[in-house]
Amino acid sequence: MLLTKKQLNTILGNLRISIPAELQEELLERYGNVAVTEDGRAIEYTEQDICEQLRKIVRPYENTNKEVKDFKLT
Repeated sequence: MLLTKKQLNTILGNLRISIPAELQEELLERYGNVAVTEDGRAIEYTEQDICEQLRKIVRPYENTNKEVKDFKLT
């Protein structure tokens, strides 16, 4: 499965989380394209994989009353 902008917005809406546009673009770049390993194998993410990773990444944005540090994908 490849993540689309519409799917990302649906997931964020269901989680009731708003994230910066830069992070949205990073997530779409990472999960919206086919990932290829060094030996040429394509990595295919499942919907569950994507949702779980997004949940972990956007966790700092769950409470907008807290100060949020810059979060970068590694």
